Amino acid sequence: MSNSAVLATLSALPHFRMLERGLLDRICAGSRLRSFQSGASVFLEGEPCHGFFAVKTGGVRLYRMTPDGREQVVHNLRPGQTFAEAALLNLGRYPASAVATASPTELVEVGAEPFLRAFREDARLAPAMLGSLSMHLLSLVERVEELSLVDAGARLAHYLLRQPGRGPDGRVRIELPMPKKELAAHLAMTPETLSRLLRRWQDQGWIESGRGGVTILDGASLQIVADGQDRG
Repeated sequence: MSNSAVLATLSALPHFRMLERGLLDRICAGSRLRSFQSGASVFLEGEPCHGFFAVKTGGVRLYRMTPDGREQVVHNLRPGQTFAEAALLNLGRYPASAVATASPTELVEVGAEPFLRAFREDARLAPAMLGSLSMHLLSLVERVEELSLVDAGARLAHYLLRQPGRGPDGRVRIELPMPKKELAAHLAMTPETLSRLLRRWQDQGWIESGRGGVTILDGASLQIVADGQDRG
Protein backbone atom coordinates (compact mmCIF):
# COMPACT_ATOMS: atom_id res chain seq x y z
CA MET A 1 0.00 0.00 0.00
CA SER A 2 2.74 2.46 0.96
CA ASN A 3 4.71 1.74 -2.24
CA SER A 4 1.69 2.49 -4.43
CA ALA A 5 0.95 5.63 -2.40
CA VAL A 6 4.54 6.81 -2.85
CA LEU A 7 4.39 6.18 -6.60
CA ALA A 8 1.03 7.95 -6.97
CA THR A 9 2.21 10.96 -4.98
CA LEU A 10 5.54 11.36 -6.75
CA SER A 11 4.24 10.73 -10.27
CA ALA A 12 1.80 13.62 -9.82
CA LEU A 13 4.60 16.10 -9.02
CA PRO A 14 6.01 18.34 -11.78
CA HIS A 15 9.48 17.15 -10.72
CA PHE A 16 8.85 13.61 -11.99
CA ARG A 17 6.12 13.73 -14.65
CA MET A 18 8.56 13.43 -17.56
CA LEU A 19 10.77 10.70 -16.09
CA GLU A 20 10.97 7.22 -17.51
CA ARG A 21 9.15 4.70 -15.35
CA GLY A 22 12.32 2.78 -14.49
CA LEU A 23 14.03 5.88 -13.12
CA LEU A 24 10.92 6.87 -11.18
CA ASP A 25 10.72 3.37 -9.72
CA ARG A 26 14.28 3.70 -8.45
CA ILE A 27 13.46 7.02 -6.79
CA CYS A 28 10.36 5.47 -5.23
CA ALA A 29 12.43 2.58 -3.90
CA GLY A 30 14.52 5.09 -1.98
CA SER A 31 11.49 7.00 -0.70
CA ARG A 32 9.07 6.28 2.12
CA LEU A 33 5.63 7.29 3.32
CA ARG A 34 5.63 8.84 6.79
CA SER A 35 2.65 9.71 8.97
CA PHE A 36 2.49 12.44 11.62
CA GLN A 37 -0.09 13.69 14.08
CA SER A 38 -0.81 17.39 14.40
CA GLY A 39 1.99 19.12 16.30
CA ALA A 40 4.58 16.43 15.59
CA SER A 41 7.99 17.59 14.41
CA VAL A 42 9.09 16.55 10.91
CA PHE A 43 12.56 18.02 11.29
CA LEU A 44 14.29 20.82 13.17
CA GLU A 45 16.26 23.77 11.88
CA GLY A 46 19.94 22.87 11.60
CA GLU A 47 19.47 19.10 11.32
CA PRO A 48 21.27 17.36 8.43
CA CYS A 49 19.14 17.07 5.30
CA HIS A 50 18.54 13.49 4.19
CA GLY A 51 15.87 14.19 1.57
CA PHE A 52 12.99 16.42 0.57
CA PHE A 53 9.27 15.98 1.17
CA ALA A 54 5.97 15.96 -0.68
CA VAL A 55 2.72 16.53 1.21
CA LYS A 56 0.22 13.74 0.48
CA THR A 57 -2.44 14.59 3.08
CA GLY A 58 -2.76 17.08 5.92
CA GLY A 59 -0.46 20.07 6.17
CA VAL A 60 2.96 21.29 7.30
CA ARG A 61 4.13 24.56 8.80
CA LEU A 62 7.70 25.73 8.18
CA TYR A 63 9.02 28.13 10.79
CA ARG A 64 12.12 29.64 12.33
CA MET A 65 12.70 30.80 15.89
CA THR A 66 13.56 34.47 16.38
CA PRO A 67 16.36 35.49 18.79
CA ASP A 68 13.74 36.44 21.39
CA GLY A 69 12.15 32.98 21.22
CA ARG A 70 9.13 33.72 19.01
CA GLU A 71 8.06 31.39 16.23
CA GLN A 72 8.16 33.06 12.81
CA VAL A 73 6.10 31.20 10.21
CA VAL A 74 7.87 30.86 6.87
CA HIS A 75 5.28 28.90 4.92
CA ASN A 76 2.21 26.70 5.30
CA LEU A 77 2.09 23.74 2.93
CA ARG A 78 -0.86 21.78 1.56
CA PRO A 79 -1.25 18.45 -0.29
CA GLY A 80 0.58 18.44 -3.60
CA GLN A 81 3.29 20.83 -2.41
CA THR A 82 6.93 20.02 -1.72
CA PHE A 83 9.58 21.40 0.59
CA ALA A 84 13.30 21.13 1.50
CA GLU A 85 14.55 20.76 -2.09
CA ALA A 86 17.05 23.59 -1.66
CA ALA A 87 18.56 22.01 1.44
CA LEU A 88 18.91 18.71 -0.42
CA LEU A 89 20.60 20.21 -3.48
CA ASN A 90 23.01 22.08 -1.24
CA LEU A 91 23.75 18.84 0.64
CA GLY A 92 23.38 20.91 3.77
CA ARG A 93 21.11 21.35 6.75
CA TYR A 94 17.47 22.28 7.01
CA PRO A 95 17.22 26.10 7.15
CA ALA A 96 13.92 25.98 9.06
CA SER A 97 11.87 23.61 11.21
CA ALA A 98 8.80 21.72 10.00
CA VAL A 99 5.78 20.59 12.02
CA ALA A 100 2.59 18.77 11.02
CA THR A 101 -0.57 20.88 11.28
CA ALA A 102 -3.25 18.22 10.81
CA SER A 103 -3.98 14.65 11.89
CA PRO A 104 -3.00 12.62 10.07
CA THR A 105 -0.40 14.33 7.92
CA GLU A 106 1.16 11.96 5.38
CA LEU A 107 4.44 12.91 3.75
CA VAL A 108 6.52 11.18 1.12
CA GLU A 109 10.19 11.59 2.00
CA VAL A 110 12.33 11.38 -1.13
CA GLY A 111 15.74 10.00 -0.18
CA ALA A 112 18.77 12.08 -1.09
CA GLU A 113 20.92 9.36 -2.66
CA PRO A 114 18.45 7.94 -5.23
CA PHE A 115 17.17 11.39 -6.12
CA LEU A 116 20.61 12.90 -6.69
CA ARG A 117 21.57 9.87 -8.77
CA ALA A 118 18.47 10.41 -10.92
CA PHE A 119 19.27 14.11 -11.10
CA ARG A 120 22.63 13.28 -12.68
CA GLU A 121 21.15 10.69 -15.05
CA ASP A 122 18.16 12.60 -16.45
CA ALA A 123 18.59 16.22 -17.54
CA ARG A 124 14.82 16.77 -17.45
CA LEU A 125 14.91 16.87 -13.66
CA ALA A 126 16.95 20.09 -13.61
CA PRO A 127 14.35 22.46 -15.14
CA ALA A 128 11.63 20.84 -13.04
CA MET A 129 13.61 21.49 -9.88
CA LEU A 130 14.38 25.05 -10.98
CA GLY A 131 10.67 25.61 -11.50
CA SER A 132 9.92 24.32 -8.02
CA LEU A 133 12.65 26.46 -6.45
CA SER A 134 11.38 29.50 -8.35
CA MET A 135 7.89 28.98 -6.93
CA HIS A 136 9.35 28.72 -3.43
CA LEU A 137 11.30 31.95 -4.01
CA LEU A 138 8.16 33.74 -5.22
CA SER A 139 6.33 32.53 -2.13
CA LEU A 140 9.10 33.88 0.10
CA VAL A 141 9.04 37.26 -1.67
CA GLU A 142 5.28 37.47 -1.09
CA ARG A 143 5.81 36.43 2.51
CA VAL A 144 8.37 39.19 3.08
CA GLU A 145 5.97 41.70 1.53
CA GLU A 146 3.18 40.40 3.76
CA LEU A 147 5.20 40.67 6.97
CA SER A 148 6.57 44.09 6.06
CA LEU A 149 3.06 45.47 6.65
CA VAL A 150 3.07 46.81 10.20
CA ASP A 151 -0.69 46.86 10.72
CA ALA A 152 -2.42 43.51 11.39
CA GLY A 153 -5.44 44.56 9.33
CA ALA A 154 -3.23 45.33 6.34
CA ARG A 155 -1.57 41.91 6.59
CA LEU A 156 -4.93 40.12 6.71
CA ALA A 157 -6.43 42.15 3.87
CA HIS A 158 -3.34 41.61 1.73
CA TYR A 159 -3.49 37.87 2.41
CA LEU A 160 -7.19 37.55 1.56
CA LEU A 161 -6.91 39.56 -1.65
CA ARG A 162 -4.22 37.31 -3.11
CA GLN A 163 -6.04 34.04 -2.42
CA PRO A 164 -7.72 32.32 -5.39
CA GLY A 165 -11.50 32.23 -5.31
CA ARG A 166 -14.63 32.63 -7.38
CA GLY A 167 -18.30 33.20 -6.84
CA PRO A 168 -21.53 34.67 -8.30
CA ASP A 169 -22.36 38.38 -8.59
CA GLY A 170 -18.77 39.50 -8.20
CA ARG A 171 -18.38 37.78 -4.84
CA VAL A 172 -15.11 36.01 -4.23
CA ARG A 173 -15.33 32.87 -2.12
CA ILE A 174 -12.05 31.91 -0.45
CA GLU A 175 -11.51 28.51 1.12
CA LEU A 176 -8.97 29.12 3.86
CA PRO A 177 -6.09 26.63 3.44
CA MET A 178 -5.52 26.32 7.20
CA PRO A 179 -7.45 26.61 10.48
CA LYS A 180 -7.89 30.15 11.75
CA LYS A 181 -5.47 29.54 14.61
CA GLU A 182 -2.78 28.59 12.07
CA LEU A 183 -3.73 31.54 9.87
CA ALA A 184 -3.27 33.90 12.81
CA ALA A 185 0.23 32.52 13.42
CA HIS A 186 0.99 32.77 9.70
CA LEU A 187 0.05 36.46 9.77
CA ALA A 188 1.95 37.17 13.01
CA MET A 189 -1.13 38.07 15.02
CA THR A 190 -3.12 36.53 17.85
CA PRO A 191 -6.24 34.43 17.13
CA GLU A 192 -8.23 37.08 19.02
CA THR A 193 -7.01 39.83 16.69
CA LEU A 194 -7.88 37.74 13.63
CA SER A 195 -11.39 37.04 14.93
CA ARG A 196 -11.91 40.70 15.81
CA LEU A 197 -10.88 41.87 12.34
CA LEU A 198 -13.08 39.33 10.56
CA ARG A 199 -16.03 40.23 12.78
CA ARG A 200 -15.54 43.97 12.20
CA TRP A 201 -15.27 43.59 8.44
CA GLN A 202 -18.36 41.41 8.38
CA ASP A 203 -20.28 44.05 10.36
CA GLN A 204 -19.11 46.65 7.82
CA GLY A 205 -20.39 44.51 4.95
CA TRP A 206 -16.98 43.88 3.43
CA ILE A 207 -16.92 40.11 3.93
CA GLU A 208 -18.96 37.13 5.03
CA SER A 209 -17.00 34.85 7.34
CA GLY A 210 -18.02 31.23 7.80
CA ARG A 211 -16.59 27.88 8.75
CA GLY A 212 -13.50 27.24 6.68
CA GLY A 213 -13.85 30.22 4.40
CA VAL A 214 -14.45 33.90 3.70
CA THR A 215 -16.52 35.57 0.98
CA ILE A 216 -15.24 38.97 -0.13
CA LEU A 217 -18.13 41.36 -0.78
CA ASP A 218 -16.19 44.63 -1.02
CA GLY A 219 -12.72 44.06 -2.37
CA ALA A 220 -12.15 47.79 -2.91
CA SER A 221 -12.42 48.52 0.81
CA LEU A 222 -10.08 45.64 1.63
CA GLN A 223 -7.58 46.96 -0.91
CA ILE A 224 -7.57 50.34 0.85
CA VAL A 225 -6.77 48.56 4.13
CA ALA A 226 -4.08 46.44 2.44
CA ASP A 227 -2.49 49.61 1.04
CA GLY A 228 -2.29 51.06 4.55
CA GLN A 229 -4.73 53.90 3.86
CA ASP A 230 -7.29 52.66 6.37
CA ARG A 231 -6.80 50.57 9.50
CA GLY A 232 -10.07 48.72 8.85
